[in-house]
Amino acid sequence: MPSDGLLWIPVTLGATAAQVVRTARQHELRLYLTSLGAAYVRFLFAWPLALLLTGITWIFTPQRLEIPPAFALWAICAALVQIVGTVLLLNAFRARDFAIGTVYSKAEVILVAAGSALFLGESLEPFGWLGAAVVLLGVVLLAATSGLGIALRRWGDPAAWYGVMAGFFFALSAIGIRGASTSLSGGDVWHRTCITLLALLTAQTMLYGLFLGVTNRQQLLKIWEHRYKCLQVGVLSFAGTTGWIAAMTLTTAAKVRTLGQLEIVVAFFISLMRFKEEHHFRDYLGSALVLVGILLVVGLG
Repeated sequence: MPSDGLLWIPVTLGATAAQVVRTARQHELRLYLTSLGAAYVRFLFAWPLALLLTGITWIFTPQRLEIPPAFALWAICAALVQIVGTVLLLNAFRARDFAIGTVYSKAEVILVAAGSALFLGESLEPFGWLGAAVVLLGVVLLAATSGLGIALRRWGDPAAWYGVMAGFFFALSAIGIRGASTSLSGGDVWHRTCITLLALLTAQTMLYGLFLGVTNRQQLLKIWEHRYKCLQVGVLSFAGTTGWIAAMTLTTAAKVRTLGQLEIVVAFFISLMRFKEEHHFRDYLGSALVLVGILLVVGLG
């Protein structure tokens, strides 16, 4: 499916902004919930909003949409691997530290590009591959708060391997979402986005809910106890996920996830301008590389 102009760019940027705020709110929930409980909130409270959105869309603008069996397979696989990726990333943070886990999870940038080419036949152009590699290097420089040399020397740490596997599963999730949305026929971009969103969140809510119900039922009670705080995270997660799916319906997953790495640059500039935090030359270089790489992917990818 060809890209629908450049509409995917503002949609991706909006999804990225929602994700940044959601992550901050989700971090605050750890005052009341465990990491696994806080992660479930993003699915549980976004699901009824997705159901409502899909219902309103079909009531006011009904369209005929063909849903092939492959759609369910793509959607369920995307939901499952995203949950696994989230759990692995949390394990990465617990195994050693936040920075090392983040550094190695950013292998997702290249993995999404490679997976899209392999499973969907959507390969980047040569300059796009170069741009993705440049973005990866820039993000690693920004995320490696203890220094790139230290991060690379610790490649054998459990945190590093958890991070790599988290990036791998997040990449599979992006590919699965793209595969699900493009497998649909009929309807416009918005209708395909709504159906994919609802299927993804339904699977995640059920699978993750079953997991917590078996392993830590107390967390479900805690979530209900703090439901008003959790609702904020759910709304932001709903907005972000809707944006990601819409963007990946409009263009390739590799382009969307590469542009999404702008998140870490925004966080860097917020710390620089708002909090007046000091930064090394490595941080400025990393920001510049991410921006240059994104321009290569968006303009020539």
